[in-house]
Amino acid sequence: MITSIQSNRMVVISDLHLGNPFSQIRRQVIAFLRWAAKNKYDICINGDGLEIAQASFRKIAVEVPEFLRALGEIQRQGQNVYYVTGNHDIVLEHFLEDWGVMKVTPFLNVDSGTSRIRIEHGHIYDPFFVKYPVMYEVLTHFAGYLLKLHPALYKLWIGFEKWKSKIRAKRTGIVGEPPSYFEAATELSRRGFDAIIFGHTHHPGVKVLEHGLYINSGSWMLSNHYVNIENGKAELRNWEPTSTAIT
Repeated sequence: MITSIQSNRMVVISDLHLGNPFSQIRRQVIAFLRWAAKNKYDICINGDGLEIAQASFRKIAVEVPEFLRALGEIQRQGQNVYYVTGNHDIVLEHFLEDWGVMKVTPFLNVDSGTSRIRIEHGHIYDPFFVKYPVMYEVLTHFAGYLLKLHPALYKLWIGFEKWKSKIRAKRTGIVGEPPSYFEAATELSRRGFDAIIFGHTHHPGVKVLEHGLYINSGSWMLSNHYVNIENGKAELRNWEPTSTAIT
């Protein structure tokens, strides 16, 4: 299993949830991956690229083969494709590895330029997931049924999370995100990482740490954010399909 790599040019995206009833971004994702390959980026899917826990099997049958074919094309062009497993797709770990178009790993330590960068999905820092794993699983599947009835309910939930967390934003630096993510990123930065990249919460943002930088890459179900890594410098950007990336 590969957990430590070297890359001076990489893009990181997370939480695509292809196969989820709410996800309508298959074409955008494929276009982004091909744009990244054309510009000679290595690619990291930072967890929950595919959806199992809340899947629509009709959507999986349509979206996943095209996604895997695109990754295969990118690999054949000479770019490296890495897939960090998340909580919604961990059961697919061996399937993804056997497909042979990506390197599957629980996390990545990236040497880039003079920097060390840590990439994790981040679900292990979710306090509810850690304290109540069985209830988390049950509620996740229940939410999947609600999404099939009315996918727009997802936006209402995200709005509620942001409203609820505004009072704690000073502690986290990212509206909507539990303080435990900032605390985990701070600890990792003390261990020698210059940048820490998480996903999972679906809330994109940047927080300057005492010893480094913390970035959450958000979710493509809500926005086209990604992390651009260039010779050790990590930046949160927004991808526009009709142009180059815009910060």
